[in-house]
Amino acid sequence: MAHRSWGGARGAGCAALLLSLSCGCHGAAPPVVPVTARAAVRGVCLGYNGLDRVNPAARVRSGRFATPRAAPVRVAAGTDVDWGRDPFGDRSWQLWFHSLEWLGGLIREYERTGDRAALRTAAGIAQDWLADNTRPERFSEHRREAIGEAAKFRLATLVCLRRHLGGRWLDQAIAAHAQWLARPEHYSGPWNHGADESMTLMTAGCGIGRADLAALGHRRLLDAILAPPGGARPAIDDEGAGNEQSTHYAVYDRNRWRLAFRVMRECGRTVPAELVRRHRLLDEFIAFQTTPAGDLLQIGESYASRASEIDDPGTGPLRYAATQGAKGVPPKERARVYRAGYVVGRSGWGRGNRSFTEEMSYTARFGPARYAHGQNDHMALTFHALGRDVLVPSGHIGYSETTWRRWLASPEAHNTLVVRGVPFRENAATALVAHEFRRGADTFRFSDTAFAGTTRSRSVLAASDPDAVVVLDEVRSAAPRPVEQLWHLPTAFTAVRDGLNAIATAGPVRVHFIRFPLPDTTSGPTRIVRGALTPPQGWIAPAPRQRLPAPVVSFTARGGTPPARILTLIAPVHGDDRPTIRTRTLPDGTLHVEATFPTHHLTFEATPDGTLRRLP
Repeated sequence: MAHRSWGGARGAGCAALLLSLSCGCHGAAPPVVPVTARAAVRGVCLGYNGLDRVNPAARVRSGRFATPRAAPVRVAAGTDVDWGRDPFGDRSWQLWFHSLEWLGGLIREYERTGDRAALRTAAGIAQDWLADNTRPERFSEHRREAIGEAAKFRLATLVCLRRHLGGRWLDQAIAAHAQWLARPEHYSGPWNHGADESMTLMTAGCGIGRADLAALGHRRLLDAILAPPGGARPAIDDEGAGNEQSTHYAVYDRNRWRLAFRVMRECGRTVPAELVRRHRLLDEFIAFQTTPAGDLLQIGESYASRASEIDDPGTGPLRYAATQGAKGVPPKERARVYRAGYVVGRSGWGRGNRSFTEEMSYTARFGPARYAHGQNDHMALTFHALGRDVLVPSGHIGYSETTWRRWLASPEAHNTLVVRGVPFRENAATALVAHEFRRGADTFRFSDTAFAGTTRSRSVLAASDPDAVVVLDEVRSAAPRPVEQLWHLPTAFTAVRDGLNAIATAGPVRVHFIRFPLPDTTSGPTRIVRGALTPPQGWIAPAPRQRLPAPVVSFTARGGTPPARILTLIAPVHGDDRPTIRTRTLPDGTLHVEATFPTHHLTFEATPDGTLRRLP
């Protein structure tokens, strides 16, 4: 869970949280008063983000709290909780601790068994939180942030509790949290935080009979997709692309918006057909970020995961990708462009002469500046061929290790081109200059000024039969600048230099990185980096607080006027056979390349203006 607000960092602003409620009887459970059936069905319980499963009733009664990625920790004696606990120095741990969602195990036990003692314990801990967390300004910055960021989840838990429990203290707590969320400065905007806030605000308003709060939550949900405020991109645009620039959060948002639709309906509000249409298209957007091996790509802040783990994948493209072609319906297109900043494609969807798992796939990023859970990955490629990931992003390590999170978001952690010695401008957009999708030869070209004082361009040819990628990078600048083309491989690979080239090996697959000399460009040395710390390079982060060494192939050059240019063929093959390469320069300066593979050949040309084209 990120700690970033669309409307600006909350910081000490969470001290204004209206929690100065006189709960009475500090440390004692409030009386259990049944609520009416009418009230119970109006406030939708939004669930507990899995914290109910890792905190069953017995664990909570024993005074311990756990998250899915951290061992149980003793935090309480009975219903008296030490809310200042921070055993791991982990902001996400504190957020989930203050969310109260770990009371879900007690609430679910009551729902299963009718055990009112479980309900009394949940109510007692909630009341203890309300009593102990007034005046947040006196707490540490991390605790204040946890209180503010967890407000929407805590409110959702209070609404779940209210389905079975009445009391003025509880309605007051729900109203105070909802009114705090309703304030414009506490609205996170059209991304996952804002969606959670809005649907929680709506269901809380419905649950306590506050039509004004319910209407505000509903309006914010509609605006997030149809009319996002502040110039932000829609949470789901008209092509079905999410705006968080992260595969992981596209999946998360898919589930949360499905829940938001339920809240709208049960609160008596309409769900516009356009929202349903866009939500359905989101499935295809996610399917294109699934490899033929069934893995979800770690684009943006994303952990390693499988498409088969997605809840209720439907009957269309997402189920098709999740089951590797066994069920569902494939996308109609083999390759496409999303205006949100994605070029995505593959050799096919397993319906031709290749099975699903034998297909080649690729992605590339461009478009608007980094937002929400995005990374500085413009022009970066991913590539899957011969049943293996070949080019990968470096992943996501979570939100507590800020130094590594910053590096993983940098261009150096992606398959892109870096200009040394000049500042990188994170707010720069990248343009898709041209693209053409042809069977066996998808081509596209990007351009930007992300590195100060330079113009950077990248042309790509993604070929199939044979599966290979050709990349032509160019940097123009007034003064000579060193440039570095970086290729990140999965940790299973080992890589070695081969003259100016490189070879990476994993099992029976060998990947040849072949660099072609170009006129007017001074080629630098080829480097292989794995697990370096100063500066960081050669790491993959598949999960929170986990990083693994992995090889990076680095091609270097220097140029300015004339520009620095690097032309690279990335060719995976089975076994020890090398592709045979023949080149010749045509009178107009075009480089003609013939690459012969064990069973196929690839002929292409790179023109002086940066165009790549495959020849028969």
